[in-house]
Amino acid sequence: MGTCKYCGKDAGWFSHTHTECKNKHEQGLKDFKAVVSSYFTGRTTAVGVQTSRNRLRVDAYLSEEDICLIADEEIRHYTASIHRPFSPASMRLMDDFLNVVGVAYSSINRNGAVDEFTKKLMRGFMVEYFTGTLTLPVAHQRCEKVLGKFPMVQSNIEDAYLYVLNKAATNFMKNDTISDSDQQKIDDYVNYLQLPVNNLPIQYQNSQISKLGQISILKKLQNGIIPTSNMPAPIMLGRGETIIWTYDDVSMYQEKTVKEYGGRRSGWSFRVMKGVTYHTGGTKIKPIEHTYMDCKGTGTLYITNKHLIFQSPTAAQKVPYTKMIGVTPYSDGIEVHRDGANAKRLTFQGFDSWFLMNVISQIANM
Repeated sequence: MGTCKYCGKDAGWFSHTHTECKNKHEQGLKDFKAVVSSYFTGRTTAVGVQTSRNRLRVDAYLSEEDICLIADEEIRHYTASIHRPFSPASMRLMDDFLNVVGVAYSSINRNGAVDEFTKKLMRGFMVEYFTGTLTLPVAHQRCEKVLGKFPMVQSNIEDAYLYVLNKAATNFMKNDTISDSDQQKIDDYVNYLQLPVNNLPIQYQNSQISKLGQISILKKLQNGIIPTSNMPAPIMLGRGETIIWTYDDVSMYQEKTVKEYGGRRSGWSFRVMKGVTYHTGGTKIKPIEHTYMDCKGTGTLYITNKHLIFQSPTAAQKVPYTKMIGVTPYSDGIEVHRDGANAKRLTFQGFDSWFLMNVISQIANM
């Protein structure tokens, strides 16, 4: 005999549901979805959500999974509907819902619905800093208050702040330049929040933030200032050496020469007897060299104030700027010629070369 997955009673041969139970469950899903939607539009109270949930768990066999799916969908709808300036009422509405819905916070947020709500509020507060509505400390304080109610992992917190920074950079750099006042506003934001602008997450490595940070660094170098960084890195730095920038997913190629041998015979061949031939003259052997760029691996390229340092699981290379006798820029990397009798050409591929070329030029003039 089969057992009904809703009521747990016998359902007959080869059956796992009662038609009546199934219909009750489907109607219960619609009813609870309508109640939650009404709550987020101000037509139902938190008590109404709680009462509905308790009743439908019994009458319509509503499961925790059902509640999570409906809550996820309605939280996302609500998040999409709110706009700046955000009021404390939005945070109270979400907090009250999570307290009465009867499911653990981690279960409701397992697909990030609450995180998206939290990030939207944080973005809104930080946008108001750039528009001059809020001071940076006040905007940050409001973000911290939201995080106190709806905690997120550090990567999501950084993403909220970097999203706003990218929007601000796009707005400030419409002509690929930035005013001193806008640059100061950006610098204050980055320093106050301790954002990793010289070691960005992959989704922001080709964003306007990247160019913004690079322009700031170049301005400092032009003024004779070496940018400092406390960014941890698995490389040994020399005394007075600091990392200026990093590029991930860079491939390094090194010049390699392969020698082959070939030649041409001269003279005559005579048949002495069956199976035996005598050849006069000789063969001159000539070495033939072929040069190509051999891929040594893919890893991270660190730009410091003294070296280019490449590190990957299969290779490592340190190139002092003082040993460079030529650098050829490409759209996706550079080729380096080094001083030394046996020095091989190196190519680093996987980034826009304009920033590195400017760094090398500025450091050479310091």
